[in-house]
Amino acid sequence: MTMNTQFSAAAQTGLPALVGPLSNAIRQSRVLIVLTLLHLAAALCIAAWYRVPLGFGVAMHLFTILRYVIPAFLIFLMFWRFGYMALIVRPARPSHWFLSDARTFCLDPERLAIGLIAFLTINMFLTDYSFLKEILPHLNTYSWDPALARADRWLHGGIDPYLLLGPLLDTPIATTWVNAAYHFWFFLFYFVMFMACFDRDNHIRGNTFLIGSVLVWAIGGNLLATIFASGGPVYYQALGYGDTFVPLMEKLHRFAEISPIWALDVQNMLLDGYLNDGPVKGISAMPSMHLASTALMACHAFAWRRWAGWLMVPFTLIILMGSVHLGWHYAIDGYLGILAGVAGWYGARPIARAFHSD
Repeated sequence: MTMNTQFSAAAQTGLPALVGPLSNAIRQSRVLIVLTLLHLAAALCIAAWYRVPLGFGVAMHLFTILRYVIPAFLIFLMFWRFGYMALIVRPARPSHWFLSDARTFCLDPERLAIGLIAFLTINMFLTDYSFLKEILPHLNTYSWDPALARADRWLHGGIDPYLLLGPLLDTPIATTWVNAAYHFWFFLFYFVMFMACFDRDNHIRGNTFLIGSVLVWAIGGNLLATIFASGGPVYYQALGYGDTFVPLMEKLHRFAEISPIWALDVQNMLLDGYLNDGPVKGISAMPSMHLASTALMACHAFAWRRWAGWLMVPFTLIILMGSVHLGWHYAIDGYLGILAGVAGWYGARPIARAFHSD
């Protein structure tokens, strides 16, 4: 048999084995793909209408981070499965079980195809999302801050909510820990998204989270954020609305001299992007996408294991307090963000069920 004949035979047997999983993966993710393409089309139309050049500064920063985050996820999963084996399964031949378990995940063409298609699609969506968030100042002015600040005081007895959090969080160490939790949100969100993409045990649950993410980030993070354009307490003075939140920001800078507060660096980068066309843009407060996505993750956690869902409840509360204490958001941004996240889950679930393929 010649080399060309061998190659032809391998192609004839290998191609169907590749096409099958890929076609099934596209079918499983067809709703996610269609929503992402519609969102991309909207982004291109908006860019053309407002004559804004396409740019993905925030997305490029995220992809750079993901180069390190994804390997960390895989290492974490390896230790997770090892712990599961040691504490729950306790097989007679641990090494054999562990290698078999790893082989099942890594060499399962269906799982890999579905996971990779979903992961690439959701990251394509987040790229479009970040672009629309970056160009928000071209679409609307940041005019809602005074109204949101007044609404916050009305809801909280005439007092700015950050003052109510003072007895609990007004120390440098407490602020650093809250900031750490606030930044940990990014890694948790991407981890849950990663797991949802490769969730072979329950495709409906995984697709509910992914479709819900698209709905929440597109409607909440793009549409509502543009309609109710606001910068948040941290930018209240820079946007020309007075010194109401200057005491909050001065307090955070004093704390930062004692214990690190990384949010201040990010806030400065975003302000530079807004004022000086710096590389990182995306100022937006209403609604809080930190809280919307955290509420969505909590719903996903409850659908996976109830104990995991209950663990997400205090984490959501910490993110809510952190969003106010660090000056990112008005409390009402977080309240509406939580409602948006829960609505996204329950809105996506019937869609995921209706388009599920066995």
